[in-house]
Amino acid sequence: MTSVVITGKRYLTKPEEAEKFGPFERTYLAEGDSWMDSSAWNQGSLPEFLVRGFNRRGRSRLIVNISTSGHTLTKIVDMMNDELVWWLNQGTYDALLFSAGGNDFIDAARDAPPGQGLLFDMRGKPMPANGYDCVNPAALQRLVDYLNVNFAAIYQAVRSSGKNAATPIYLNAYDTPQARDAPAIRDLAGPWLYTAYTKNGIDPALWDQLTAGIFKDILHTITAWADGRSGVHVVPTSDLLDKAVPGSTGDSKDWVNEIHPNKSGWKKQVEAWLPLLS
Repeated sequence: MTSVVITGKRYLTKPEEAEKFGPFERTYLAEGDSWMDSSAWNQGSLPEFLVRGFNRRGRSRLIVNISTSGHTLTKIVDMMNDELVWWLNQGTYDALLFSAGGNDFIDAARDAPPGQGLLFDMRGKPMPANGYDCVNPAALQRLVDYLNVNFAAIYQAVRSSGKNAATPIYLNAYDTPQARDAPAIRDLAGPWLYTAYTKNGIDPALWDQLTAGIFKDILHTITAWADGRSGVHVVPTSDLLDKAVPGSTGDSKDWVNEIHPNKSGWKKQVEAWLPLLS
């Protein structure tokens, strides 16, 4: 018995590459951001390590992966009619594995001009007692409200699809990283939080508190998506990983770069997923 992950595009053109290992006990559809995207060979992903976990347990599972690194929840909703809805109409899945929201928070902190996004511009201002005081609560509320509307659209798309109206949705809850100057390999992307904090003049002594507060907000936002929604489950992945060494610029502890786990980190993450999917 063998488990396999294959990208949606590859499955359409070369289905035999996966089907030769079938028939499969269960089939999952994975959608989301870089935590789900398997295209970064040097980084790893949840589906890749889930498959390894299934294989260690003698399970036969297929994961069709339509995730895209860097995608925000907003982008997923914008593309929904072109991709996610199409895949929902192709077959019945035993679960939708979904990772989104983290990039939306990070982009809101990093991409806007200083003081115009999620963070206050702290340049020239007294250092607050708590790093989380650097978060603009009005901007946070606007972001959360916007994400809630977007997830509602995803949920409605799944529930209104004839074949997957009852398909469970499992939500990635991420884990809290260490803000540091650790981009993806060869500076292809990132750093993310480090850029946001330095742009807004936030003292490094505040970074740990600020990052912990932001990722609690991410967790609370994602957890709330399951409230009152049938079949939506939040996977308890927070507080599983050992944080990287402050000031490190590469692979450290359970992190390959600033915001993505390494091999040891992914192994810890999937241990929270496997019991729910088995």
